Amino acid sequence: MKNALQNISKENIQTLLDSNSWNNLVIFNKTDLFFKSNVLNISKKLEVTENLIYKHTCDNSWMGECAKYHLQTGGRRLRAALALISGSILKLDSKISSYVAASCELIHNASLVHDDLQDRDLLRRGKPTIWSRFGDASAINLGDHFISSAFEILSNVPADPELKCIAMNELSKTIKQAVAGQTREIQTRANLELQMEEYESTARAKTGSLLSLPVKLILILSGKVDRINELESIYESGIAYQIQDDLSDFIGIKERGLPGRDLKEGKMTILIMHYLNDAEASEKYLLNLFLKRRFESISEEEILLWINKLKGKSIIEKTTDHLYKVVKNSIAMSKKTSPEFHLITKFVIKNILQRISRKII
Repeated sequence: MKNALQNISKENIQTLLDSNSWNNLVIFNKTDLFFKSNVLNISKKLEVTENLIYKHTCDNSWMGECAKYHLQTGGRRLRAALALISGSILKLDSKISSYVAASCELIHNASLVHDDLQDRDLLRRGKPTIWSRFGDASAINLGDHFISSAFEILSNVPADPELKCIAMNELSKTIKQAVAGQTREIQTRANLELQMEEYESTARAKTGSLLSLPVKLILILSGKVDRINELESIYESGIAYQIQDDLSDFIGIKERGLPGRDLKEGKMTILIMHYLNDAEASEKYLLNLFLKRRFESISEEEILLWINKLKGKSIIEKTTDHLYKVVKNSIAMSKKTSPEFHLITKFVIKNILQRISRKII
């Protein structure tokens, strides 16, 4: 059965590669290399950020060891890079930007540790997740350890005290927003009445909020507090991020072992929503029964069956079309704000698309 799922993954990848919208996304990703000259400089700044993260989280305690294990599993440090790029564009001192980068990256990793526990994911970046290796309690505590460390780092940023207080408040508000999005995602599992507007709203809250956080904090500490409400394009890119995440899981390139893990967890992904648009009443009934079952009772044969059922409705092509539409919308929104936010939005979008492209080429 493992071989069958691996074969279906190859077929899914080919379907993605053959879609017109994917080819359009590839063209966008290859031709718009505006940050190429900054790569080495950002890499050096990321090393400073990484050292700051390890300094505040990786001591000789049990939590320090768990933190070290999780951080060493990898990750592209997108939120950290986004803070550093934004700081460079908005002319903020690089030391301040590094503190923001470290703080935002830790909040992101806290969300990953807690998400893995809630979803009962066994693998993260191809390695055992914290809860599956060290237990539920360690996962809860490590997420909290990362959150408290993020606040500690931001409280020590060498910036104006008044602006620092505003930044700390924004950090707290953003965490609450992300938690609200995660809560809605859990509450809507196996809910076939979920509307596309609700799916996108949840993605903006859960994912868009944490993507916009580095830029918000950079703006605040740059003294541009009045501009933090101009980041709609980055919130919109959160939808693109969620779509690629759903798509990556379905086609089997998310480093979770096998394709279709979201199906096993009963998640209302973008692919299921496109399937429901063309499904018969009987098909919806059977899908509802399947999604409501406990994941421990679901076999890999059943996962394979539903992957094939969903593929029969051309959902990979429809989802890729949807992704392309959201990407274009996010870029168009950024053009209406400022050249700086336009550049930052394109940086986010390019990194989102690379999450798929680097695994299938």
